[in-house]
Amino acid sequence: MHKTGTTAVQTSLARSRDVLLERGVRYPGTLMAHRDIASSALERPLGWRTDGARPPQPHLWKQAVRQAHQWQGRTLISSEFLSEADDAQVDRMAVEVGTDRLHVLITLRNFGRLLPSAWQQNLKSGFQTPFPDWLRRMLFDEDEATLNTVFWRRHRHDRLVRRWARAIGAQNVTVIVVEESDRLGIFRTFELLLDLPANTLAQHAGAVTNRSMTMAEAAFLRRLNLAVGGSSGWSAYRHGLHDGLVKGLVEGRTPPENEPRLTLPDWAADRAAQFGAEFADTIADSGVRVLGNLDVLRARASSSAGDQAELDEIPVDAAIAAVLGVLEVAARSRSPMRSLPARVGDRMRRVRRYLPARVS
Repeated sequence: MHKTGTTAVQTSLARSRDVLLERGVRYPGTLMAHRDIASSALERPLGWRTDGARPPQPHLWKQAVRQAHQWQGRTLISSEFLSEADDAQVDRMAVEVGTDRLHVLITLRNFGRLLPSAWQQNLKSGFQTPFPDWLRRMLFDEDEATLNTVFWRRHRHDRLVRRWARAIGAQNVTVIVVEESDRLGIFRTFELLLDLPANTLAQHAGAVTNRSMTMAEAAFLRRLNLAVGGSSGWSAYRHGLHDGLVKGLVEGRTPPENEPRLTLPDWAADRAAQFGAEFADTIADSGVRVLGNLDVLRARASSSAGDQAELDEIPVDAAIAAVLGVLEVAARSRSPMRSLPARVGDRMRRVRRYLPARVS
């Protein structure tokens, strides 16, 4: 599932391809994860926003299945986006692979603890809804539009497990419960399941991080989204400067321990714990194999009284990291101004008329 440590695991798998092959395990391709194969299998573009996203390539899924059948060992395909498959898509994939050949691993994390990360992923795609407003809608609204959002397609963990168990048999589904306190636990679990020597994957644990933003970083990005015209101002797939800014902000600095993080309001933590308990009970009754403690899913996430007020200041090093990310992308572009949203580009062009001539 999204936001369950998958980026770190996929990076470790990609860096261990040679070792995997020696153990009879193929990790297809050269990229970190198999997003394009998932897009092909689901027959649609992927992401929070799909305008401008790469269209699916129909042959990739069929090619992956064919190569897996030709390989004498095991083939591992990893993509969080496969969690968005509906009943019909799951049934089709199961038939095409063969239920006797297929085993599904599902990584799960405490539902309440992943909510801040899920909202921040919205921000990275240009959205501008404040955190409390987004929580109220996702956790309490039951209208069709809300239930059909990307968030709920991804995060009805109970239905996901039940869907795959029905299609390929509960004995062919393994749920891995990710515990926040055991940073290397998910790597050891994958090593065990793939018959890999100890530390094969864990040694790469710190290679790539996909950390959550702090309160200040999230406030900065949300207000920037508003400044450029909200979700219609950015396109996550067309504006490289925006992506560079986000990457610079998240990967370009390590925030100090005392920098405030997002936490759930009490009312949201209570509601999330209800969902988590429901998910855990359904999984326990499904008959699938569970590695880890389902009580982790039932636990109430830490919270704070009232809604957190959005910060008005951003640390200087965070602003510098964001700007450096933009400059790095701009330096690679022949016409960086064209990468800007029209609203911001027009403003900057007007400002440039009043700047001194550039000295070569």
